[in-house]
Amino acid sequence: MIVVTGPTGKVGRQVVAQLRDRGALVRAVAREPGAADLPAGVEVVAGNLADPRSLEPHLNGAESVFLLWPFTSSAAVADQARGVVELLARRVRRIVYLSAQAGAGQPDSSWATVERLIEDSGAEWTFLRPTGFAANTLMWADQIRAGNIVRWPYGAAARSLIHERDVAAVAVRALTEDRHTGMKYVLTGPEAITQAGQVRTIGEVTGRAVRWEELAPEVARQQLLTAWGDPGFVDSALATWASLVSQPEPVTRTVEEVTGTPARTFRQWAHDHAADFRPLPAAEIAAGYVSMFRSGNIDGALRLMSPDVVRSAPTESSGGPAEVRGLQAIMDNSSRLNAGYEFHGVEIDGPFVHQDRFAVRFAIDQTHVPTGKRTTTVKMSLYTVTGGAIAREEVYFYTPPHTPGP
Repeated sequence: MIVVTGPTGKVGRQVVAQLRDRGALVRAVAREPGAADLPAGVEVVAGNLADPRSLEPHLNGAESVFLLWPFTSSAAVADQARGVVELLARRVRRIVYLSAQAGAGQPDSSWATVERLIEDSGAEWTFLRPTGFAANTLMWADQIRAGNIVRWPYGAAARSLIHERDVAAVAVRALTEDRHTGMKYVLTGPEAITQAGQVRTIGEVTGRAVRWEELAPEVARQQLLTAWGDPGFVDSALATWASLVSQPEPVTRTVEEVTGTPARTFRQWAHDHAADFRPLPAAEIAAGYVSMFRSGNIDGALRLMSPDVVRSAPTESSGGPAEVRGLQAIMDNSSRLNAGYEFHGVEIDGPFVHQDRFAVRFAIDQTHVPTGKRTTTVKMSLYTVTGGAIAREEVYFYTPPHTPGP
């Protein structure tokens, strides 16, 4: 029996599938087993690495564990990883840990800390140290779908990104063979390619003219802080990309040496994930847009809009322009219009989709703070989708007449 943590992620899902292809018994530990959607024959159980006690019953009869530690804060490593590693070392013979290249070069990193805990645990171990995952370029997918432009810093940074299938292939050998005990494998793709080159490759594979636009590091930092939230992690990522401009990531042959098959190129990875970068149909964009609004993920909803989106709302212009072009200009105008209002909630109906357009009805419960008047403003927004992004919003307001109470 082999236990796999993180089985629903890019690498973990591949580890599960490849183990099953080899006929291994697999027990996948997931936070939400019902949503895991793993291959038939895989035992899926509920567990959380943040709570070592939730893992203990799932280690019965286990020989090896694939460990993916998802937390980066020092507190999580100190308080939780030690307990998890000690538990695994008591119950299983072998731990295969998905670390990172930083595990060797950054002794204070979470990867290095977990590695030391495992080395000191008494269990057999193998560390996998990928330089970077090709799948991380999926963070550009929204930009590519919306406008065929990737705005990002350090286009000249050269990375030897690895396909998640190749990481999993090495992990499967380490989980099922004795010859990998005590090894620290640096895993890479077969070539180093710049970030701008990765974008060009995605464009070539998807048949679209995708181009790179250099983003100032300080602007990128603010965007990443909003997305990731951890200043230390953001600064570390930016420093790494900056260093790779003059010192590209190394290229190793470890995948081929361990598995007998050369590592896949980035172009092969892009072919495998081409659908992730192609424009979404209007119905899917509409469903995602409304879902994100309902959950309060406004940033996610905005990412479905083209950077050059046009908003037409003549009745709210109040002396301003009837149409506003550009996402930032729209946000600035919204801040101006909403100044002085307190918002209590919003009811959302829709989306109502027809071909490349969809409509959404919003009922906004708000109070005008200077007067104390509370009203429900109802509007219908009609969106037009072009090139896989929302290109236009037309706003029609209807506020029911106020009926005084008795």
